[in-house]
Amino acid sequence: MLSARPSVRCSDMDDHGEMKADALTVAAAAIETTVTEKEQSKHIKQFFDSKYGPTWHVIVGCDFKAHVTHEAKTFFFFYIGKTAICLYKAG
Repeated sequence: MLSARPSVRCSDMDDHGEMKADALTVAAAAIETTVTEKEQSKHIKQFFDSKYGPTWHVIVGCDFKAHVTHEAKTFFFFYIGKTAICLYKAG
C-alpha cells in the first residue's frame, strides 16, 4: 500500500460505510498498480460499476476542482498523496 494518507476534501458518503472504504482501497491500489491517470480512473470506475451498479464517474488528476450533479450518498472527493480523485454516481 501507499505510504501517503488519504485526505478527504468533500464527501456525502457515510463515514463508516463500506462504499467509502472501498473507494480508498481501490484508489490506492489503482495508483500503485497503474501508470496513467486514465488507467487509474478506469480501474476505479470498473470496480464501482461492478459492485455498486452503473453509472459511476471518476476524475483523477494532480490538482483540480469539480462541481458535479450526483445521486445522494455517492460523492467522494479526496487526495492520496498528490493525486486527487473525484468519484460520484450519476445517470
